[in-house]
Parts: sequence; C-alpha cells; structure tokens
Amino acid sequence: MDGHVMSTNRHFFETWPLFLGQMCWERNKFINIIRYMHKAMVRARLMLRCFVSRNCMLLLKAYMTYVRPILEYWSPVWSPHHKYLINKIESIQKIFTKRVPGLWNLPYSQRLTSLNIQSLEHRRILSDLTLCFKL
Repeated sequence: MDGHVMSTNRHFFETWPLFLGQMCWERNKFINIIRYMHKAMVRARLMLRCFVSRNCMLLLKAYMTYVRPILEYWSPVWSPHHKYLINKIESIQKIFTKRVPGLWNLPYSQRLTSLNIQSLEHRRILSDLTLCFKL
C-alpha cells in the first residue's frame, strides 16, 4: 500500500517448526503408548493362558513382575493426559484382575482392594509427584 511492502508474519514462520515438532512428539508418544500397551496385553494374556496354577498370589506376583513394569516404563515422560489413553492403559489391569480366580464378579475397585494393589493411574500420579520432588 502506497509503495510499502507488507511484511510477512515472522512469528508464524518462526514458530511453525516448533509446532511441527510438537505434533511429531505427540504422534510418537501416542504410538509408543499403543506399542507398550500391546506388548503388556500380549504378555498378560500369555501368562494367564500358560500358567497351570490358578493361585491368586502367584498370578499377581507374575503380573507385577512381567506386565506392570511395561505399563509403568518411563511413565513420567509419556504420562498420558487424554482420558481415553488413561482408560486404555487401565483396561489391561482391569482385564487381568477380572481373570484372576474368584474375583471375576467384583467391581474393579474391590478387585484392587482384595489384591492389595493400586490402580495404574494412581501409581502414575505418585511417580510424577516423586519426580517433581526429586527435581
């Protein structure tokens, strides 16, 4: 206008790579969460199918040794904030506790209480708080 060249929106071009980087991070985080969830689900199903014993404490110890560490791996870094991801991760523990003998008819909260374990969401919050305290 009147011989003046309008400047381009510098802010847009300066922040665009940051926006793309954030999108890439979110997509990779989602893919990693799904990958670890699948790995944990396969391991939990295999464990329930292959163990001959139906002793509750033995199954719980095996779950806490072989499955739960996969679900808690780097949880402060990739801690999901979307409700559907939180529910999906929690569903693995829900399915496992439902297949433990004698607990199939109880609600999830009562199954956790009777097995004396915490929900994965609660454990994730505790690990986040522990990390913040250590910083």
